[in-house]
Amino acid sequence: MKKLIISTVIITLMCLTTNHLAAQTTKSEYSKWYAGGTAGIAEYGSTNIPNTLGLHGAYFFNQKYGVGLSVRNIQFDNYKDLVFAPTFFAHWGGSNSKLFFPTRIGLGLDKHNYQYAEKKGDPWENVTEILFACYASAGISIRPSKSVSFGVNAEFASSFEWIEWDYFGLNFSISFHF
Repeated sequence: MKKLIISTVIITLMCLTTNHLAAQTTKSEYSKWYAGGTAGIAEYGSTNIPNTLGLHGAYFFNQKYGVGLSVRNIQFDNYKDLVFAPTFFAHWGGSNSKLFFPTRIGLGLDKHNYQYAEKKGDPWENVTEILFACYASAGISIRPSKSVSFGVNAEFASSFEWIEWDYFGLNFSISFHF
């Protein structure tokens, strides 16, 4: 219950901060909606390539700040994670610049699936846990047209209980601005 209260407070503060920053903008010409996908590999070796897939979408209050959702699926040989997080979005760089630096940070849930055996020789059991999680992404993107951008992101998404470097990955992204 503590984790739920803390995440609610943090997300509320992010939304209030975003709304305050949006009120300070003087330019009204920008793409308010943003949606995209990512595919890549995590640091840990896996037979599945790509072993990370993601979707993200946001509403931008001004040219730099927005809020939305991010989903990241991570699949290794013996476990899978699906992280779903309400997310604070920021696009750093010059106004209407073709080159920008997208960042995302959020708190949410991780559906963690893994195989477990009580003792060596016992049959494997599939176990699913729903855990409190964090999500972060930072990258560089180029926007060749007003409505499409391509980029490379460093991403991390994991439950707080299973935080490991295995969940850090590099992804290629395509996003649509409308």
